[in-house]
Amino acid sequence: MQQRPESTRFRTCLAASVHFRELPADDLDRIASLGRINALKDGQLLYRGGGKLDSLWVVLTGSLRISSTDDGAEFVYAVLGPGSFFGLGYILSSKQLAVSASAYGATEVAAIDGAQFLELLDKSPRLWRHVGGLLADRLSLAMMAVRDISSAPLDKRIVRRLLGQASGGRDLHPGGRVELRLTQSDLAAMLGASRSKVNAELKRLESARMIEVGYRTIALVSLQKLHELAGQDVFAF
Repeated sequence: MQQRPESTRFRTCLAASVHFRELPADDLDRIASLGRINALKDGQLLYRGGGKLDSLWVVLTGSLRISSTDDGAEFVYAVLGPGSFFGLGYILSSKQLAVSASAYGATEVAAIDGAQFLELLDKSPRLWRHVGGLLADRLSLAMMAVRDISSAPLDKRIVRRLLGQASGGRDLHPGGRVELRLTQSDLAAMLGASRSKVNAELKRLESARMIEVGYRTIALVSLQKLHELAGQDVFAF
């Protein structure tokens, strides 16, 4: 049976994603067949915290900004780029999610109906094992982020976060260049640091020709130097 064009696009994204590419080809085909591609405008809300969550989303292009608001103050958890996913743990547990997701720039996501995905998992035990690994990786990422906020120098925290966001949907080659959609304010919020301190560190990294800062973007231009500064604990978002 011929695949739908959007299934082919989704499968290409899955095959490039560090989160899914180790799956056998037939599993990638099955997951891709469930996806429906949705186009989002900049700032468009995909999911509002506290609402019913019945889908798993995978970012194809653009970015999803994950945030929550408490007593009028906003906290930004992550900006998820191509190849990353959102909502997995919550469709497994049927619990409401306390955070919201919105498009950062023009964005495309593949939406998988939660009930259909659970049915697929029940038919494929090896997929359950893979999903368990994805959730374990997210837990490790969260623990490393808490540790970094408590003890790591700000420049290392910045670089780890940038590389983590960059590595979800692609291999990072030493001589390559990756442009991320990200504001300095959001980066500061994710790292628990002031915008002025993050801005100063970004300027130092830019002077060292590791990054280039633009309007709502940060480009990684020396991946080898960035990895040397980041150390070993870089987890893909």
